Amino acid sequence: MKIELFNMYATEVCKVFDVEEDEIFVKSKEATFVDARYLLYYLCSARKIKITYIQKYMRERGYDIPHSTIHYGINQVKKKVHEDQDYQVVIDKINRLCMV
Repeated sequence: MKIELFNMYATEVCKVFDVEEDEIFVKSKEATFVDARYLLYYLCSARKIKITYIQKYMRERGYDIPHSTIHYGINQVKKKVHEDQDYQVVIDKINRLCMV
């Protein structure tokens, strides 16, 4: 069940960032892709998907990521939510679209 949720989140995050879904699963430090991945980690974590599962799902899509980077990304999004109310609006919209 969690893999379906992960996939739905990945799709919706890519729409928000206007990127192709496969682009966020390629090693790239381009800000758009990094921000999209971080938001994906945050959304999954908020829905109680364990970091080990996030790692597994990312790896299955070709992106091997350490636990510490996922944790860092989640914290970065928490900071953005605190600093920018619009970020929370986007998160709420994605969550509404991904209700399962």
